[in-house]
Amino acid sequence: MANEVNNLLENVLEETGGLGRFQFILIALINVCKVPVTWSVLMMMFGGATPDWWCGGSRNSSLANQNTDSLNGSEWLMTSSYQVCSVNGSVACDDRYFDPDMNTVISEWGLVCGESWVPGVIISIQMVGLLTSGYLSGQLSDLFGRRLILFLAILLNSITNFAAAFSSSWQMFAGFRFLIGFSCGLYLATYLTYLIEFTPQKYRPMVQAVPSWSLGAAAYGLLSWLLHDWRYLQMVTGAFGLPFLACWILIPESFRWLVSHKKIDKAKEVIEKIAKLNRVAAPDLKEIEVALQKSHTVDRKYTVLDICRHGYLLKRAAIVSFAWIAMAYNYYGISFGVDKLSGSLYLNMFILSVLEIPGAFLSWFFMNKIGRRKSYFIFTMLSTAGAVAVGVTENFEFTNQGSVINGFAFLTKIGGGMAWSCVFIITTESYPTVLRTTGYGLASSLCRIGPILAPLSLSLSATLPGFLYFSCGAVSFISGLSIFCIAETKDKALEDLIGSGHVEETVIVADSETVVETSK
Repeated sequence: MANEVNNLLENVLEETGGLGRFQFILIALINVCKVPVTWSVLMMMFGGATPDWWCGGSRNSSLANQNTDSLNGSEWLMTSSYQVCSVNGSVACDDRYFDPDMNTVISEWGLVCGESWVPGVIISIQMVGLLTSGYLSGQLSDLFGRRLILFLAILLNSITNFAAAFSSSWQMFAGFRFLIGFSCGLYLATYLTYLIEFTPQKYRPMVQAVPSWSLGAAAYGLLSWLLHDWRYLQMVTGAFGLPFLACWILIPESFRWLVSHKKIDKAKEVIEKIAKLNRVAAPDLKEIEVALQKSHTVDRKYTVLDICRHGYLLKRAAIVSFAWIAMAYNYYGISFGVDKLSGSLYLNMFILSVLEIPGAFLSWFFMNKIGRRKSYFIFTMLSTAGAVAVGVTENFEFTNQGSVINGFAFLTKIGGGMAWSCVFIITTESYPTVLRTTGYGLASSLCRIGPILAPLSLSLSATLPGFLYFSCGAVSFISGLSIFCIAETKDKALEDLIGSGHVEETVIVADSETVVETSK
């Protein structure tokens, strides 16, 4: 009977116009609101980059008392004071000059030499904030609704970004990065579930294919080039989100969430609003009311413990959460290590982001054609191949090595980005409505383990060339294989209540001739 509710709610979407004006307006607003969140998460791509620096009170200083007035361009890099941490190998260099062409957290507080570990710690602190709120967001939005959490995230993100611009120490800045990460986790764990619940099943991959993150990241690269100062970047990010708070009057609560919590009257109001914008007659919800009564369910609060109590949900949670961790490790390891690639920092930031845009549409195409799992597998294998190639290349020296590394690193990023698009959709389609953002939030929270570990892997790569990329390849490969342990979700109605769809999850994977049995 619960499965009947799922199908009825899918029919409601079609009867209110399917993918109509309301959906397009909603998708546009929510994705534009995501831009300052993208800038917030990626801030340390620029903020954590190390400008050129010299030991001494000015650029002309030299430990060897050289006459450097005639030097210019790359010749500065040949002076004996360039990035020297100590004088004659014993006396620490406390007087440093940083290239004024870019002001980052590194140059602001002199985080080099003995304090070179600090930027990685700041990144990890930010990701702990994302981890914490990722879990809480799922719980809170399943308890109190999607809309409240989305707008709370936008408000908190704007306030904390603007306040962080006035940090007087790296410790204070790190504290704000935790709060900024917390606000980002609230938004990222909720927005996609919210959009999916308003979207007919055949168009759900399209929602994830909207390249809002990639466009936002590319815009951040350009913004960094224009402003080249971390304080200005913080201020602009904080100011950008504030106008979107006015969207509260335009954006309704998820009608699926309202129905699953027996708030039928409010659900009717939302459906009437959708039908009006899509210029169709509002459907009758009497069948849904009858189906809910027959399902003998009660409106109660659901938590992550409900996932643990049901074997089929726990299995899904384990598989998709590991996939999230693998993709996050891959994505942020490459992103935060962008200043280690050859060439212009700003250009590399831009290219890494722009290349994800066609990838988003490719993932949409493949998910609709061959299914979610096969698409995810193909893209993880592509990312694995690129990562292993970079790891091998870093252990040999040859002409144009930097360009070859950049090319394979871009391939790794593209494959990982497309795979992550697939796992977003797999996650939202793997949980019933009453637990959807709890499950999505759990995966979004646990995946921050990846970027918490990524800075450590970057540090190890300095002594163990290729370590970051070899480890990226390993986790991508394992994750790509493990996705076949859960059922395909393509062309399946979204579950709304626990147990309404898991009877279908004993499936045969024809390609591999493997039977996947689901615990009940």
